[in-house]
Amino acid sequence: MAQLMGASIVMTFTSILIGWMIKKRSDMSIFASRLIGLTVMMFVAPAIYFLTSDTPYFQAFFTYGLGALIAGTIFYFSRSKRQPS
Repeated sequence: MAQLMGASIVMTFTSILIGWMIKKRSDMSIFASRLIGLTVMMFVAPAIYFLTSDTPYFQAFFTYGLGALIAGTIFYFSRSKRQPS
């Protein structure tokens, strides 16, 4: 449970950081840039965790996959409700 909570926090904050860098360089919405950051982290985070611990890659990918799902849900419910005119 603690591992999943840590994965969710890591995925959320690093995706926000990557999304912010993408938003600065392009004309995308905040929500879309955060989802791109989440996609990037979905493949980077398990590899880093796998290389620095004795955890099998599938278990790390599964844990960070669930963390990405929770982070995506956080992004979805915290997005702006305004419609473009």
